[in-house]
Amino acid sequence: MDESNKSFGEIEEILDDVDQRFKQIKKLGMFYSPPYDHHFLRYNRNSKNMVSGTDFYQRIEKEWLLLGNNLPSSILVQSYEKRIDLMRAVIVGPPNTPYAHGLFFFDILFPSNYPDCPPRLHYLSYDVDSNQYLDPKGKVSLSLLECGSPLTNWYCNAQEKWNPWKSNILQVLTAIQTSILSTNLLNPNGGEDLQVSRNSEWLRYKKALTLTCKGMLYMLRDPPINFHDFVKGYFRTTAHYILLNYRKQMDDSDVMFQLYHELYRAFERNGTYCKHHPLVVPTGVDLQAEEKTNNKGFFKDVTTILSNFNMAPKRRNQPAPHPEDPLGEHVSHAEFRAAFTTLAQPVATQNK
Repeated sequence: MDESNKSFGEIEEILDDVDQRFKQIKKLGMFYSPPYDHHFLRYNRNSKNMVSGTDFYQRIEKEWLLLGNNLPSSILVQSYEKRIDLMRAVIVGPPNTPYAHGLFFFDILFPSNYPDCPPRLHYLSYDVDSNQYLDPKGKVSLSLLECGSPLTNWYCNAQEKWNPWKSNILQVLTAIQTSILSTNLLNPNGGEDLQVSRNSEWLRYKKALTLTCKGMLYMLRDPPINFHDFVKGYFRTTAHYILLNYRKQMDDSDVMFQLYHELYRAFERNGTYCKHHPLVVPTGVDLQAEEKTNNKGFFKDVTTILSNFNMAPKRRNQPAPHPEDPLGEHVSHAEFRAAFTTLAQPVATQNK
């Protein structure tokens, strides 16, 4: 969606329809009608509110204007001409948290007495319980979604409740990103040597990290309606950073090894070239010295890195691998773990 990804020209040589449509996605999109799987589709709305010129309609128009002018690039919203009382939003997990680069979807309803009462939100959890304030059944625990006086609330250390004259849906979405998806789970060791830590803080972080990555796999298999191109295109642009970040924080548990393997294969099937994240490390290659990334986590010089592995960049129109072996080479779980055991050792030790 931006020009900073040109450094991947050596690998992403062919832009298919998904890439083209992904680049055209707007932060605030308008569709004619909501998807049939919207959680609040059957809500008994007041049809009089749907008419242009009513107080409700004018308030929703203000919400659209506010979103269109102020949405950050990490939040996307879809609204609907036929049902102005509904929205669907996706929030990108903030950096330096276990939710980094994860996608979090919410169905939104503006009740008929809005803004006297706050909007209602339903979290599309994919049955993943990665955050104590986002219930797998869909409930979102946030003080801004409660009516009452602006007193300190225990939810996420937030300070305010819904105020009909001041609060809006943009505040709700940004509060989810900055409060719920950042609460009490900052990286306990600043991103260094997490795999050697066994304290309770790391275990909580590890649980949230692995469940967030599990959610990525489920979304790739079954993206929310109207977000298919966004999910596919988004994970194409972030797959390399996700794998690098995950590998950096892996410990020696079977769960984390297996999940990395699943992410690798899922991103390859989604159209991302991942073989410069090797499952088997060539002898004498110092990955720690080679993994130099820019501010988005992308390799600065992919061609140099691939040449060290004697690999040539592959185009997307290459013959499809065998369905039983999507990577084009069979790597057993035992070989996979052995490879990463080698990867964790200093090069000087490997060469002895």
